[in-house]
Amino acid sequence: MGRLDDKVAVVFGGARGIGLATVKEFLAEGATVFASDIREPAEKLDYVNYTHTIVDATDELQVSQFVLEVLTKAGRIDVLFNNVGIHLGKSLADTTLDEFDHIFALNVRAAFLGTRAVLPHMIDRKAGSIITTSSNGGVMGRPGDPVYNATKHALVGMMKSLAVAHAHQGIRVNTVNPGAIDTDMLRSTLASPEDFEAKQHQLVASTPAARVGEAWEVAKAVVFLASDESRFISGIVLPIDGAKSAGAMPGNRYSLDFELGVR
Repeated sequence: MGRLDDKVAVVFGGARGIGLATVKEFLAEGATVFASDIREPAEKLDYVNYTHTIVDATDELQVSQFVLEVLTKAGRIDVLFNNVGIHLGKSLADTTLDEFDHIFALNVRAAFLGTRAVLPHMIDRKAGSIITTSSNGGVMGRPGDPVYNATKHALVGMMKSLAVAHAHQGIRVNTVNPGAIDTDMLRSTLASPEDFEAKQHQLVASTPAARVGEAWEVAKAVVFLASDESRFISGIVLPIDGAKSAGAMPGNRYSLDFELGVR
């Protein structure tokens, strides 16, 4: 018996990385999954209880139509996973207004639209779990990407507020807050994908666990928050970052010559 048997899950941003890993975990746990993304999935998944739809998650009409189609086909939505986002590794002074507007549209507007489209249905049913991907940059300051971190702080504030507002209606709202996870987005921040193995020490020099995480490790946490096992958990901000956001390490650990942790 799967942990998500008989549940209907909607995933925004399900084509790659954490989103695709979560789609696969949802399916493995018995959920019916309606995934969406601006592009086709990186892997072909052959399940009768899975569909993937091209949706621009920043477009109000497309999001509303997608949610309506899910409700028409499935009759309900038990789980919403907001996972749309991009990175911007620039200083604030170097960030253009267009870049600012673009990253807020993808990282915050998309979660707002997806949640707003699904929330009335969950309120009517007095049940539902909403999980949103933020970042450990949503709970701490990081000097290299302040505007990106501003979007992730915004998601935390919005989702914690929704958790408080709708807990009495049986709706749970939580965020997962990954650190460095081996995804296409992380690798795209490097000069070339081939640099990943060579630069892992640099990527995790400030991570106590001394390694990069895997997408499935985040997906497992999302499954838990989607399942009835977490039915009294709402409003949490869950770092999945090898203790990076927990605090500072001893000074001699901020170096590039340590041994990478086991993955």
